[in-house]
Amino acid sequence: MDFESGKWDKLRSAYKKSLGLPFCDKVNAYMRCLHWNAAVFELRTELTPDTYYRISRRELKNPKKNTIIALCAGLGLDYRLSTDLLQSAGHSLSAFDEIDNAHDYVLTELHGQPLEVCNRELVRRGIEPLGTKEHKRDKIGKKKIS
Repeated sequence: MDFESGKWDKLRSAYKKSLGLPFCDKVNAYMRCLHWNAAVFELRTELTPDTYYRISRRELKNPKKNTIIALCAGLGLDYRLSTDLLQSAGHSLSAFDEIDNAHDYVLTELHGQPLEVCNRELVRRGIEPLGTKEHKRDKIGKKKIS
């Protein structure tokens, strides 16, 4: 069994255990099964360690769709698991929205690619990149609220 199939088995098992659970509990189940810590979280999702800790403590309320897509791409979730995670936070992808279509492309055609590759495609389409590290500061260097 190669790494990817082993990873998929772990994610599928975490998914089954997380059915009906709230958003943060689902993300925590995925992160636990992949043995993620704050450093891995930041590297794979380009989200801040603060976001990791807020998820870990079940304190992340009303996450933005962009944050969830970054999590899905970073975790390597397939489309079904991604849509389940989006729905658990009250979001969905619309076939009639340009940004949602770009996110759909990331979750399907770029599945398993590093976030850097996904972000290059989003920027090429004129869509805000995933994660917050590269666009967390405005032009004068002040932090934006995420």
